[in-house]
Amino acid sequence: MAGRLVEVEAYDGEADRASHARAGRTARTATMYGPPGHAYVYLVYGLHDCLNVVTEADGKAGAVLVRAAAPLAGETLMRTRRAARGAPSREPPQRLASGPARLTQAFGVDRRLDGADLTRGPLRLVAADAWPLSPPAMLVAATPRVGVAYAGEPWASIPWRFVAAGDPAVSRRAAGTIGRDGRSIDRDPRVP
Repeated sequence: MAGRLVEVEAYDGEADRASHARAGRTARTATMYGPPGHAYVYLVYGLHDCLNVVTEADGKAGAVLVRAAAPLAGETLMRTRRAARGAPSREPPQRLASGPARLTQAFGVDRRLDGADLTRGPLRLVAADAWPLSPPAMLVAATPRVGVAYAGEPWASIPWRFVAAGDPAVSRRAAGTIGRDGRSIDRDPRVP
């Protein structure tokens, strides 16, 4: 299976009130403290596993939540895994890994992969140019993160969610989408 990442969110360690590390190092967050390039997988709402990539130096918390991917290969297996979790049998391909829980279900990610090396483990992240199917050039847009209102300001409104603008596999549309040039791109109805 393979997918092109189309949506991620950044979390900046203990100072970030929306980060799991806000309470310091715990048994749950230990993986988030390094080393970088490893998976931090946790259970959310007691139901769904979520995949993060540890980003900071060993000993400092920081991670990027992988929110959505556009399927490139292995759609049949993704569909089978999603169906086992109650997904509709005719779910469109772009919805198979659209959202953090759908993504982990489609790719078979669970807490057993917590701490796995994402450069050589069973789950790997590779640069786009390493995959033979080059993704189309897309505008990367920044929006506030999803579901972090509890963190208060400024954390709830920081634009640390990055999406491939217009890609149908992005999990949800958002107001306030800002392009790389700093201009609002809300006027484009295809922008998630």
